[in-house]
Amino acid sequence: MTSSSTRCPATDLKIRTVGWTVAAQVWPLLAFAGVLLAVALAWRARSGDPVPAEMAWIVLVKPATLGLVAPFALHESAHALVLKRIRTVTHITIERTAWRTSVIPEGAMTARQTAVVALAGPSACIAVGALLWLPGLDRTLAWWYLAHIVFLLPFFGDGRALWHSFRAT
Repeated sequence: MTSSSTRCPATDLKIRTVGWTVAAQVWPLLAFAGVLLAVALAWRARSGDPVPAEMAWIVLVKPATLGLVAPFALHESAHALVLKRIRTVTHITIERTAWRTSVIPEGAMTARQTAVVALAGPSACIAVGALLWLPGLDRTLAWWYLAHIVFLLPFFGDGRALWHSFRAT
């Protein structure tokens, strides 16, 4: 995969664009999951056997869409939402490489603003994970969201930004 980027004025960035960019990052996985589920559902309609459809959902479709794509789309969208509110951020670039999708601000930010932006992505996922952890909801899915806390470690972009913002104050 080659890298690509989309640069636009911060006020013009649509949050759904960030989510779609994250999904585009893993489109082959999503396409495979969709085809597998469609075949399993066709099998169920023809034979009445629900097991392949249930397996496709549990093993691939649910983890790929609700566990992988949705939390990363939420994570990057939360960064973008906070960046759009900072008046000194003039442009936001959505950058897609082989291994990641990220939002990159242009303009000036204070150390506090940098920290808030860095915390926004993981915090949004942690909040959803905490809600999913509630009784009667989905604890397995909650872990996909709660795992975003690791992005606050200094060897990830959010953790590095947070570390630098603390050092700047």
